[in-house]
Amino acid sequence: MTASLQGWRRPLWYLAAAALLAGIYARFKGLGSAPLAVDEYYLAQSIENVLRTGVPAFNCGGLYMRGLVLQYSSALLQLNGSSAEFAPRFFSAIASLISIPAVYLLGRRTHGRIIALLAISIIALSAWEIEMARFARMYAPFQAVFLWYLVFLMRYTVDRDARALWPMIALSVLGPLVWEGGVFLPLANLLSLFLRRWPERLRRDDWVYLLSCTFLLAVAFWFVTADFRGYNAAAWPPGYSRSMSTSVLDSITTLRIPLVGLRQHPWWIALTIVPLVAASFTLRWIWDLRSRKFLTAALLVMLIAALAHQFLAVIAVALLLLLTRITSWKEFFGRSALPLHFTVLLCAIFWLGYGIANADWHVTVPDGLGRRSAMLAYQFFRFPDVIAVVVRPWAGAVPHLGAALLLLVGAAMFRAARSDETSAYERILMIVFLVLLLAASASHPPREETRYVFFLYPIAIIIALTAIAHAAAHICSRRTIATALTSALALGGFALSEDFQPNRLLHIDSPAETFRVGINPHMQSHLVLREDFRAIASWLQQHRSDQDIVLSGVHGLDHYYPWINYFYVEQSSPNFADWSCRHGTVERWGNYPLLYSVDALTSLVGPRATAYLVAFVYDQDQLMLSLATLHPQVVMAEGDTIVLKLQG
Repeated sequence: MTASLQGWRRPLWYLAAAALLAGIYARFKGLGSAPLAVDEYYLAQSIENVLRTGVPAFNCGGLYMRGLVLQYSSALLQLNGSSAEFAPRFFSAIASLISIPAVYLLGRRTHGRIIALLAISIIALSAWEIEMARFARMYAPFQAVFLWYLVFLMRYTVDRDARALWPMIALSVLGPLVWEGGVFLPLANLLSLFLRRWPERLRRDDWVYLLSCTFLLAVAFWFVTADFRGYNAAAWPPGYSRSMSTSVLDSITTLRIPLVGLRQHPWWIALTIVPLVAASFTLRWIWDLRSRKFLTAALLVMLIAALAHQFLAVIAVALLLLLTRITSWKEFFGRSALPLHFTVLLCAIFWLGYGIANADWHVTVPDGLGRRSAMLAYQFFRFPDVIAVVVRPWAGAVPHLGAALLLLVGAAMFRAARSDETSAYERILMIVFLVLLLAASASHPPREETRYVFFLYPIAIIIALTAIAHAAAHICSRRTIATALTSALALGGFALSEDFQPNRLLHIDSPAETFRVGINPHMQSHLVLREDFRAIASWLQQHRSDQDIVLSGVHGLDHYYPWINYFYVEQSSPNFADWSCRHGTVERWGNYPLLYSVDALTSLVGPRATAYLVAFVYDQDQLMLSLATLHPQVVMAEGDTIVLKLQG
């Protein structure tokens, strides 16, 4: 390495050190001061159950098995006097710091120390990383497990270091115990065998490894999907079914799949002969490649996906074929492969025509050419559902950051697919990133929030930085100038993104930052929303008389105000099935008597009684209407939480 390049690296070391110090400050300052967020409350309640019984069991039955490692670690810390707010956040913050050395190692192995230093500087100062580090949930701990798993996977697959296998296996066992997304690590175990052995034949020991990892994957999948909480008829009122709950739906969730409705259109069924005939010629070409089993299987998947109008799957499989070098760019886009490309094109034309000519797949979509065009395009990229799981939440919360990462990661993968000069470390990092992103998108998480792919964020940053570095090297022949340009573009781009918030870093534990004063509504799915339950509790203590009834419709208040008489949630709420216990008589989390109908609430509040109902502001209109006979009046509001006064 030249002296000038070493001289350029020195200020980046200083920058990384300063970023780390600032990141540590932001991760730990006032860590236990903020009240529990709703999601933190669930973990805190389960930790209390661990302290009470030794197992994360609800009082009314069932187990809360999410984040077991974090639960028991926090319970030990609370036994030594830490608060329910501080203990789990402390482990999240520590896990976030443990992630940073892994980011450095991955960045260095992928593209050198410059990329490694830039990556850890960005991760240390990232508002999202700091947010998750201060969040008493499983996301930062699992990110640490995942990143260190990748470090050992690189050693096992690229360096052929057999000693890295056991740490890999240990972390893949630990993963599901940290977060249910940990099931992706046993999946990566299977991928690692292919990456290590391709294109060699599997040995006898490899088959043992394959069967063992398949068993581990099956056990992990069962563990993260099993109903330990006991969502069944014994938990719900007599006669209740989940169909009675009204979920909040939008046009994208109510679209009908065109393939399902095809049978209702005889003329279009007849026209399927065109893509099917083209597919038959493609099958002949695939048959000629049958000696290359992986390639044959992948091409069959691509063909089936095209016939089923799932073109994202077509693109993903093609990209994986090129990144893994199962086929080359020249072969895949050569003359012999024309039947495949022609068939994919015919399938696209067929389904596009069907979508335009028939309205039965989009009857719930509002009028408007742009809206319906977007919904039709979504039908072609519906599985894996990257649009709903990744694109939509990122576009709403962090559009500039999301667009930049999409372009840079896409450019890096396009270059790696075409170029033979891409290092094995880069390619394998991209392969693992792509496979796990697709797996996460196919897993149907409960809500559209950015946090479900949080564990992949540092990898996206590293891949994006390599794209910038390659572009800079292409523009500038001198290495020092290319390094300077890479650093300027990377740090400048990060500074302009939504993920760089120095004011938030400086005032991390202030009330304005804690309670998100003036937050963009789209950011609510990206950052942690907190309610000032302490202020609500203080107000109730000052205004409630001994005869007044207090009902809560929010989770988290009872941690600061345990003198609640009833928990209220209407039976039509999408949350009712999760919160109901013992045939609808008890609320699961706080073990309070449960009310779930307006009639029951009206009967409770007698002619001369007064009740206070604590609810979220987005339920206000519905509550004011349904409880009109009780003359509801908003008497206190704090953030997104309101207190309704009810009088019979």
